[in-house]
Parts: sequence; C-alpha cells; structure tokens
Amino acid sequence: MRSSLGLRLFLAAIISTAVALAATAVVLNVLFRVYFEDRVQDELETYLLMLTGNIAVNAAGEIEISPLSDPRFAQALSGYYWQISIDTDAPILSPSFWAAPLVLPRPEQSGIVMFQDVTTGTGDAFTTASWIVTLGEGDSTQQVFLTVAFDRAGLDVSISGFTTNSAVWLAILGLFLLAASWLTARVGLRPLEKVRAEVNRVTYVQDTRLSDDYPTEVRPLVSAVNELLDRNAQSLARVRTSAGNLAHGLKTPLTIMRGISRDMDKVGQKALAIDLNAEIDNMQHIVERELARSRDSQQSRTYVAVAPIVARLGKALERLPGAEHVRWVIDVQESLTAPFDAFDLTELLGNLLDNALKWTTDVVVVRGGVINDRAFLSVADDGPGIPEGQHETAMGRGKMLDPDRSGSGLGLAIVQDMAQSHGCEIVLETAQSGGLDVKLSWIVPSAH
Repeated sequence: MRSSLGLRLFLAAIISTAVALAATAVVLNVLFRVYFEDRVQDELETYLLMLTGNIAVNAAGEIEISPLSDPRFAQALSGYYWQISIDTDAPILSPSFWAAPLVLPRPEQSGIVMFQDVTTGTGDAFTTASWIVTLGEGDSTQQVFLTVAFDRAGLDVSISGFTTNSAVWLAILGLFLLAASWLTARVGLRPLEKVRAEVNRVTYVQDTRLSDDYPTEVRPLVSAVNELLDRNAQSLARVRTSAGNLAHGLKTPLTIMRGISRDMDKVGQKALAIDLNAEIDNMQHIVERELARSRDSQQSRTYVAVAPIVARLGKALERLPGAEHVRWVIDVQESLTAPFDAFDLTELLGNLLDNALKWTTDVVVVRGGVINDRAFLSVADDGPGIPEGQHETAMGRGKMLDPDRSGSGLGLAIVQDMAQSHGCEIVLETAQSGGLDVKLSWIVPSAH
C-alpha cells in the first residue's frame, strides 16, 4: 500500500471504530431487549399471583373472581389481559379482552409458571404467563388454568425506538471518534513532518544535521539519519582527498608527455605528436570527468550563494597577465543560490570564466537571477562566438574549434558533466555582443 501513513492510520481508525460501534449497537440492543423481557415476565408473574389470589370457590362450588387492583385489566384494549379456563368450560375473559380467547398449551405440571410468546390470528403478538392451580377441597376440587397476557406492541415500539436512538447517537459518537482519531494521527505524525523539514534543510544547507528535539520513538530514526550524514561527509572528504592526490599525481606525467610530443613535433614526427596529444587530451578529460563525478556521487544536494564566488573569481582573473584590458560586468542577485557546494561551483565557474577570458575582446558579462520557477547563471563574452550549428561540437570532449588557441578543449565538456550531475541544464547561445553566452539553469526548489 503506497498511500500516506496518516491515511493508513485514519483508515484503520475508521474500520476499528465502525466495528466497535456496530458491536456496541448489537450488544446494547440485546441487553435492552433482555432487560425488558425480564421486566415483562416479572410483571406478568406478579399479576398472575395477584389473579390467583383473587379467585375463590364458593359454597356452591362456583368460581368467584375479584377485580385486580390494576385498572388496565378492566379497560378495553389496554394491552393487559387475563383469562381463566376451568376444565373444558369456555374461558372467562377480563373486561379488557376484545377478541377470541388465546389458545395456549397447558403446563405439564401444576404450580409451574410457563412464559410464552404467541401471535393471534389477527397478527397481534402477546407475551403470556400461565400456570395451573387446584382450588377447592375434597370432591369439589377443580383444575384452573390461569393466564395473564401482555400486548407486545408497546414493547416492540420501545425496543425499535431505542434501536433508532442508539443508532443515531452511536453515529454521532463515531463521527466524534473519527475526528479525534484524525487529530491524534496528525499530532502523532507531526515529528515525522519535522524530520522531513529538517532533512530538506540539510539538503540545502551544508554541514547541518537533524536536531535531537524529538519524541523517544523517533530518536532512533533521527540518530540513524545523522549517522548516515556523518558517514557521507567522511566519505566525501576521503574522495576529495583522493581526487586531489590523483590530480596532482597525474599532472606531472601529463606535462612531461606534452613536452615529449613537442619534441617529437620538432624532430619531424608531427603525426606521432598529434596522435600523442590526442591521447593526452583523452586522458586529461577522463581524469577531470571522473574526478567531478566522484565528488558529486558522494555528496547530498547543497545550495551555495553565487554572488560571492563570482566576485572572488572575477578579482582573481582580472589580475592574470593579458587580462588588464578586460572589463567585468557582474549582475548577480545577492539571494541567488545554486545546487552546488562552494568547491564545485568555483571549479565550474572557473572553467566558464577562463573560457570567456580566452575569447573576449573587451568585456565579460556574468548575470544571474530567477525567472518564474527557474534560476539561471550565464557567462557571456564579446568574442567571435560559435555558430549555432557548431554548439554541439563545442560541447564535445577535446573539441577545439580553433586549434591555434591554447587549451585542451575540455572546459565546456567538464562544465556540462558537472551541470548534469547536479540537475542543471546548460545551453550555448549567441550573446547580444555577438560572442558566446553559456547559460546554466536549474529549477528553484519550492522549500528554498
């Protein structure tokens, strides 16, 4: 299941709440019905005892019945009835009876109260309590079958009303519990939101770590993330150290090999010198590319301010021999940040500025800012530029459009590798001055 953890918790709360409330509704209705059934049976048994006490046999052997104290037995259609059956005679009915006598089976033993639920031919439901008692003495004894009945219509209405009311209130309770569950899930997951925010901050700000202000349950996760960041930083430091050592180690052999190629050219082995220079260029490109990739592959995405690095490189380059006449135009927003660390951005900009300085006539323009949701950084010169059809060639490794100029043709290729590894796009355009405009762009992160 790929949904959010909050949604999972809320769905679990919905299911558990629904099951719990359904079970509660069933139990409550069963208990309510059992309670009233017991109440009705207790009441009927009381009336049966009262009816038995109100029956007597006179001197002539006839049954005399005294009225019950409850007036409902004398009120028609009151819902409370009694009937008395003596042997096979027609039953004697209470004044409240309105229809034919109830047909009931007799208890097997006298003196034992029997409760029954019966339905008449008209569809009326009754709960009855009946028993057989013996009245009279000697030869005048008679078996009397006594029954007290209660119309269940009122009881069924009460049970139905309780069921409806309990369902309504349990539904309201369910909504309240779901709201509470949602709030609990939101509050409970808030530390994870904080983890996300701090991880996002670590992405943009170098050498930061997650704080330790978390609940006990989340601290192991935070500790694991911080340990991972520490190991990543240590690994990055080792890789950069190794990269630096490799660069210094290969610099001298490559320089010597270029010297050998020049000597070969001087002694008439121009073809071999060209081939040797091509292989040296390939080796240098591979070294530079792999060094850039090794740095990038071990680090998390960080953002660094662009303006200070541009200013520092401009001051350093304007002091180079032959650059005294170049005018530097720098228009970079102070708030602009790029998805590099200071080391990588310095190397990337150094390649672009060095290339612009090599080809410019009078001015080098560096601009940077944000347009809509994309940031950009461009370096333009007023040199001869590159025809649009040769832009792809210029980005290739070891490709030099002017073999008479110094260099290895690796600058733009290295810049392209670094830009792509940092999620940036690089394009070559024609500057307003007619020279080359190298433009680097990237998406501005929403949380930055």
